[in-house]
Amino acid sequence: RFAMSDLPIRSTLLLLSVLSLFGLQYSVFMPIYAQDILKGNARTLGLLMSAAGVGAVLGALHFAARTNYKGLARWIAATSTTTAIGILIFSGAKVFWLCALVLFVVGFAATSQMAATNTLIQNRVPDELRSRVMAVYATMFMGVQPIGALIAGGVAKRIGAPHTLSVFGSLVLLGSLVFVFRVALRTRRTKQSTTAAADD
Repeated sequence: RFAMSDLPIRSTLLLLSVLSLFGLQYSVFMPIYAQDILKGNARTLGLLMSAAGVGAVLGALHFAARTNYKGLARWIAATSTTTAIGILIFSGAKVFWLCALVLFVVGFAATSQMAATNTLIQNRVPDELRSRVMAVYATMFMGVQPIGALIAGGVAKRIGAPHTLSVFGSLVLLGSLVFVFRVALRTRRTKQSTTAAADD
C-alpha cells in the first residue's frame, strides 16, 4: 500500500517492471541474431553475451563508486531512455561491431537503472516497511521477466525477432518518457521551489 501511494516509488517500480517485462528480453533473441542475422556461430553468440555482461559489470561498479546519490530520479530517467534507444538500435543492427557496442551500452544502462531504483526506494522507505517494499521490488524485477520471455516468444513467432525488439524498445521508451514527466521533472521543480523558498 505504501509503495503504491508514494509517487516516486510507485513510478520507479512500474518503470522497473516495464524494463523487466520488455527491456531485458533482448537476451532471448541473441541466438537468433548471432546465427540468422549476423550469420555467425557459437563464438559470435558468446561475444555478444560478453559485451552485454561487461557493460553490466561496469554499470554496477560505476554506480557503486558514486559518492553522491542526489538526482537518482534523473539518473533513472537517463539510463532507462538509453536502454530503450539501445534496444531500438540493436533491433535494426546487421553488423557485429554495432550489435556488440549497443549491447555493451544496454548492459551498462540497464544495470545502472536497477541499482539506482534499488537505492532510491531504500532511501525513501521507512525502516519498518523496507522488507515489504523490497519484496515488491523483487517481484517487479524478477517476477515479471519470465512472463516477458513468454510474450517475446509469442510475438516473435508472428512478426519476427527484429520487429519484436523494435516494439519492446518503443514500449520501454514510452515508459521512460512517462517517468520523466511524472517524476524526474516534478522532482527538479520541487527542489528549485525549495531552494527559492530558502533564499527568501
